[in-house]
Amino acid sequence: MEKRTFVDVKNALAAKYERLSRLTSSAPKKSTFAHLATKYRRQAEQAARDGHS
Repeated sequence: MEKRTFVDVKNALAAKYERLSRLTSSAPKKSTFAHLATKYRRQAEQAARDGHS
């Protein structure tokens, strides 16, 4: 099994929620999923800057 880093996991979560925000037809869910994707993307960028692998 491949070892995944913290940044990889956050990027995967961001991709998941970006995909869900495109697929759902509910406006509130689109907004929620887009917000979560942005949050996880920001966390991944911050972790990469802080030196997390």
